[in-house]
Amino acid sequence: MVTLASAPFGVPLLLEQAALPAPRRLRLAELGLRPGATVTVLRRTAGGGRIVGVGDARVAVARAVLQQVTAVHAAAPAEKG
Repeated sequence: MVTLASAPFGVPLLLEQAALPAPRRLRLAELGLRPGATVTVLRRTAGGGRIVGVGDARVAVARAVLQQVTAVHAAAPAEKG
């Protein structure tokens, strides 16, 4: 498990939880950042935040928020043989 603040760039992650007040969790959910969503940290921002890809969207997330959101590496799809 990693926080989005320490997550590697370009690696698909599965969001687990956000240890944030309810209004912030709701706002993240409105932006698509909710438990079970697959996200990818794309790049760093000047203020220490990150640009996070979720679906077809890109969302800028502040460093303080990133430190409170946990994720795990998304499992690669199983190959059918």
